[in-house]
Amino acid sequence: MAYTPEERQKRLDELKAEREKRMEEAAKERAASDPMKDPTNRPEAPPADDENVYYYSWIGGVTSGSWKLYKQPKSGSQEKVDDATNRSQGGQTQADFKSSTGANSLAGGGTSGTGATGGTGNTGSAGGSTTGLPEGFTAGAFPASLEKLFGSSAGYLGYRIITNSDGSQSLQVANSANSWSTFGAKFKTDSSGNYVPFESTPPSGGNGGTGGNGGTGATGGTGGTPGLTQADVDAAIAKALAEQQAKFDALAAKQKAEADAAKLATKVKAVDKLTAMFAPYGLQDLAGFINRRIMADVSEEQVMIELYDQPEYQRRFPGMEALRKKGKTITEKEYRDNEMAFEATARFFQIPKGFYDGPEDFGKLIGNLVSPKEFQDRLQVGQDLSRSLNPAVKEQLISLYGVGEGDITAFVLDADRALPLIQKQAKAAQFVGIGRAAGFKLAGITAGQAENIAGTESYAKLSEAELAKALGAAGQLRSTQQRLAQLEGVTYNEQEALNAVIEGSPEALLASQQRAQREAARFSARSGVTGATLRSTPTI
Repeated sequence: MAYTPEERQKRLDELKAEREKRMEEAAKERAASDPMKDPTNRPEAPPADDENVYYYSWIGGVTSGSWKLYKQPKSGSQEKVDDATNRSQGGQTQADFKSSTGANSLAGGGTSGTGATGGTGNTGSAGGSTTGLPEGFTAGAFPASLEKLFGSSAGYLGYRIITNSDGSQSLQVANSANSWSTFGAKFKTDSSGNYVPFESTPPSGGNGGTGGNGGTGATGGTGGTPGLTQADVDAAIAKALAEQQAKFDALAAKQKAEADAAKLATKVKAVDKLTAMFAPYGLQDLAGFINRRIMADVSEEQVMIELYDQPEYQRRFPGMEALRKKGKTITEKEYRDNEMAFEATARFFQIPKGFYDGPEDFGKLIGNLVSPKEFQDRLQVGQDLSRSLNPAVKEQLISLYGVGEGDITAFVLDADRALPLIQKQAKAAQFVGIGRAAGFKLAGITAGQAENIAGTESYAKLSEAELAKALGAAGQLRSTQQRLAQLEGVTYNEQEALNAVIEGSPEALLASQQRAQREAARFSARSGVTGATLRSTPTI
């Protein structure tokens, strides 16, 4: 039985309501799983930089669209820059889960995008327009009265109504600048200006035949085919819904494929970046670890943190862990620069190959905060000791610190010893060794006492040659003054000679001179020979 127009309209409204309900539920489910697919809330765009302003725009229908990030060059017109700045704000939009219309307008009156789907259309290809729509199409949703016949207009860029040869009208919808489709069901405009289903006018019935003599007239001709039945309308609606759903599904599949491809491309780029970053340091073996972690959706920052704990990294940069424990951090490049400086210095001082040129050797230096400059100073100390090492100094290095001639390099490069201490200990060994060779007993002197004496300004400023010369002069003075002191029956302290010569003590010099004068006077009184002829005190 055919439906009345009112019943048919009611059925169409019910079908539309059911479909919109399914769309709303699907849209809510998408939004719950991914905020970028929620048309009711626009994300906050990244801050503008020196060149561009960034903003999000909703592209697509409520069940197939998503937020896309765009950029507006600051070199463009001020109007476009201002518009992009307004659209960079996030917040609740004017859209709902029934329709994406208003997704690019904030609920509080924020700037919207162009058209229902947001964004500016791309320039059409040959035969298309520059608005992102085929020629003759109107952007945005088609009229609400047509939605009663064909369902929601969400997902289409625009529409066009054409008139057919039989007086009916058809709806065409644009999917892109070069693609559109036509709904199969026809419609017309009624006297009130509303769109209603089109029904063809049936032809008139044939005239009955002329009756024969006394016979009955022939049966009248059959009337034309009646208009669309309810079944026809339901079938047309079902077909239109199926076609539209297929388009939604195809669009969603395409967007998912594009998103997956973009995500994979980003991951590959991150893998290549991190692998290339560590390749110059001989850490190509980390490529597998980096690839596994990035493909498991771990961020670049997290992967960088995890790299520090990888055995390959720790073997290559053994000093990094010690630095972190001391609250210090340097980059891998800075670490390598230090190693190269160490290597160059070691070659300059002719350190035997293989003795101090590996990652573990340099790692200990770096981990103990030894700089390339300090490394050079240490080797200079070692070279000075090696080049001028006499038996007396060698004996004291062994006696005071247990350091033999073959151990000097290891001694000065010991990263656990500070450079000032090494310099002080080397000076102490020189003082005791050369001093005893010059005749000083330095009885019972300890390493600490020797370091305190040799660490004074008077001793520290002298080179080894200068120290040997000064201690030789002090030894001559000690010998003379000890003899004179014995004649006077007193004990001469050899420290007095050191103070007189090394430190230039006025008191020590005066005491030596007075002792010599007294002896000269005594001798003169006994023999009449002038004291000046017998003075043996060396010039100080």
